Amino acid sequence: MPNTRDRSLLTNRENDVVELLVTGDSNKEIARKLGVSETTIKVHVTMILRKLHLKNRVQLAVWGVKRGYESG
Repeated sequence: MPNTRDRSLLTNRENDVVELLVTGDSNKEIARKLGVSETTIKVHVTMILRKLHLKNRVQLAVWGVKRGYESG
């Protein structure tokens, strides 16, 4: 489970997106699992990347794995 400090950087929904992204899910798969549109997931990923000063979803996946998101 990610630590509280890392989780507090993101909204609850953004944390949900990271948890699914680190498992390798596509935007379409994440959208289906969360019951939202693929466009909404793209917006979430873009906002997460900006907040964390990352360049792409690979960097985001690495960030998430290092913080324990894959075990959630």
